[in-house]
Amino acid sequence: MFKIIQIVPFFGILLLIYWLAVKTNLFPDGLNHVLFHLHLPSKALWKPTWGDFMVLLGVLFLYVELFKSTRTSETTIVDHLLSTFVLIFYLTAWLIYPWAGNSVFLILTGMAFLDVIAGFTITISAARRDLAIGGK
Repeated sequence: MFKIIQIVPFFGILLLIYWLAVKTNLFPDGLNHVLFHLHLPSKALWKPTWGDFMVLLGVLFLYVELFKSTRTSETTIVDHLLSTFVLIFYLTAWLIYPWAGNSVFLILTGMAFLDVIAGFTITISAARRDLAIGGK
């Protein structure tokens, strides 16, 4: 179970959630539908939408993916490879499919891009550190 969590790119899961919402006719039209209302102590009324929720979920997944990339193992390489394929699908979907042609999907695509670039960078830095410590 833990190995599967290490290998599966979370942005692929987010893409699957988005696609299922498209297939159930919730997205893209429902991205601006308000989930709930919350009165803040400042007397402001906060009305998060489905789009806001998806972006916040993307931020959470980006944190998890960056944490996963600090490990140096064989599973990390597979995770980076799968994350790269997920990014390619995000870019392709954003350019080709009408259901993905919106700002929320573009922001998720940008997060998937950051996941790939930062994942490779962090893994290389961690591997250099491990190599330097092992070589002393």
